[in-house]
Amino acid sequence: MRLTRFGFKGVLFYATLVTAFFASPYSNLFFLLLGFLTLQWMLCVLWTRANMRGVRASIPDIEPMPAGAGGVVHARVETTGTRFQVQVELQTDAGAQAGQAEVVRGEASVAIRIPPLPRGLHSLASARVTSSYPLGLLAVHRPVSAPPELVVYPTPIELASARSSSEALADVIGDSATGAGDLQPSGLRDHHEGDEVRAIHWRATARRGSLVVKEFEGGGGDGLELVLDRRCGAEELEEALSIVTAIVQLARSNKEVLVLHSQDLSATFGAGHRPWNEVLHFLAGADALPQTGPAPPPVSPSVTRLPLAAAHAR
Repeated sequence: MRLTRFGFKGVLFYATLVTAFFASPYSNLFFLLLGFLTLQWMLCVLWTRANMRGVRASIPDIEPMPAGAGGVVHARVETTGTRFQVQVELQTDAGAQAGQAEVVRGEASVAIRIPPLPRGLHSLASARVTSSYPLGLLAVHRPVSAPPELVVYPTPIELASARSSSEALADVIGDSATGAGDLQPSGLRDHHEGDEVRAIHWRATARRGSLVVKEFEGGGGDGLELVLDRRCGAEELEEALSIVTAIVQLARSNKEVLVLHSQDLSATFGAGHRPWNEVLHFLAGADALPQTGPAPPPVSPSVTRLPLAAAHAR
């Protein structure tokens, strides 16, 4: 339990009255005021503690948000009874953000608005649930479990209406998008929630007695393969990241598959593969590398390479 800013002023006022009580001849008047304020402080301590008794809060996984647009983080608050003015606070590298539920009866969702942030992985220094009800003199804080960072991915470029990610990339680069052959099976793995039915390998499922799905690699009519070479300037990289982000969003909405190769990355994303949020996390934290840096993994010469200027230069 800590003093609020208003509570600190209240302590100064209380100390002034104590001084006046001993220095003034009107001691009876100040005695009554001090008695009233003392009772008020005692009730405030008890009431503020009681209001936070049994309050629990949690913040689930925070969905990635686009750069420059901001977003909303939802915290779940649970109580053992009716509680008032329960606030959830987040401390990020961009400052403190908070959301408040005026009344919580059993359970409530608190929306915390995040201001527009630049692309990157923004650390979440702390998260806590707090309340200074009823008088705002004292505040009780409790830590809340929350993800360690906010993922802010690149602002995607605007794409013309396209039926597939291959068509969208062709519109962007002004040529036919390459790397769009048939996806090739690369192995089998256990079924995960969210995998499509068409990915199930029925013969292997019958042998094992549990669902087994096929994994694929390569680009295809149901997806696309790209190389992101980060050995470029900062402006070139930002442009390439915006293109890849737009392709990711389109492939995700169309339930396609995207294979992305870059320094420290070579993976397939989509249904039956790695989740889309992983590629957004990578794009959010990607940095430009010097020309002497390592090359991306070797792929077929027909695969589309980004940034375009760097690809043409090579």
